[in-house]
Amino acid sequence: MVLRFVMTAVQAERMGAMCDSSRIHVNELLVLLSKSKMLHILYILNCDPKPMRFSEIKRGVDSSSTTVTRRLGELEAHGLVNRTVYPTVPTTVEYALTPDAVALAPSLESLFEWVLNRAENVA
Repeated sequence: MVLRFVMTAVQAERMGAMCDSSRIHVNELLVLLSKSKMLHILYILNCDPKPMRFSEIKRGVDSSSTTVTRRLGELEAHGLVNRTVYPTVPTTVEYALTPDAVALAPSLESLFEWVLNRAENVA
């Protein structure tokens, strides 16, 4: 017995829209992650379970304050980093990964592992 799934035009249109929407989200994530120092910042924040101050992140990334500030702002805007401001003098700001970023970490680790394995095999 052969079962066939026949989509109506409306169902096909809806399915196409979901695929297009998924592609858009994947593209947005890839553009975000491909920015200078972005993966490095995520890596540093992932290595330490407690929130980090800007100066710690900047030191770990070894980049300009401008770049680190921009990247942290972009990560915060995309819901991957939480920024907490404490009313101290001077003001203390800490950054931590959101649950979404923590959930993304294994995928990024797999990507890094793939790159390292490929480099060994190509060399």
